[in-house]
Amino acid sequence: MDALLEQLLEGLTNPVILFGHFTYFLLIVSMLQRRMVMLRLFAVAAGLAKIVYRSVFLFDPVSVLWEAIFVLVNVVQLLLIWYYERHHRFADDHQHFADSMPDDVDRRAIKRLLDQAELKRFDVDTKLTVEGEPVKQLIYLADGIAKIEHNGRLVAICGPGDYIGELSFLSGKPATATATVVKPTRALAFEQARLSESVAADPQLRRTLESALNKNLAGKLTRANDPTSGEAVA
Repeated sequence: MDALLEQLLEGLTNPVILFGHFTYFLLIVSMLQRRMVMLRLFAVAAGLAKIVYRSVFLFDPVSVLWEAIFVLVNVVQLLLIWYYERHHRFADDHQHFADSMPDDVDRRAIKRLLDQAELKRFDVDTKLTVEGEPVKQLIYLADGIAKIEHNGRLVAICGPGDYIGELSFLSGKPATATATVVKPTRALAFEQARLSESVAADPQLRRTLESALNKNLAGKLTRANDPTSGEAVA
């Protein structure tokens, strides 16, 4: 027992042993990252630290070789991500929509989804949806503000990043509320019939849209439950 305690204390005071623990700490941190770029960067840092540790403090050429391969693989993956990002850029009008997507959504799926969209501008007092009437478009607000009314009562305020008509799109039923533009608005409009056909034929596109709508709904519910936000959700 005493010998074990001495080893533990040595591990906490010996800089070389602490550095060895640090290399594993970096690897664990990399596994906790949700963004692939950050995961790869921490993995490279962990690999480089292990190379230093196993070549300077604990001479182990076999481990150094495999750690070098590990670092090389992650560097190549980072270069591929950079190339992919560079060649899958979004137009300014679409960038806001892409930025609103969850981090794990494939950019190619976002582009296919945006191929369904038409950029529109709406003046003040434009009705985006009318309660009880069919909804022909799923609308994403890039900027501007719309008020949501149910039975003549204000129930929500929607702004950039919010969707209008998503409940009707998901259920196929008429609008449950009236959405009216209160500030000049720029939006991406998706024809519901065409979008429904595309989503039915493309599982990845369906998952992308579901992720976007779920994220937006979670944001609306958070605002609705926050007494300081002054907003509610229809």
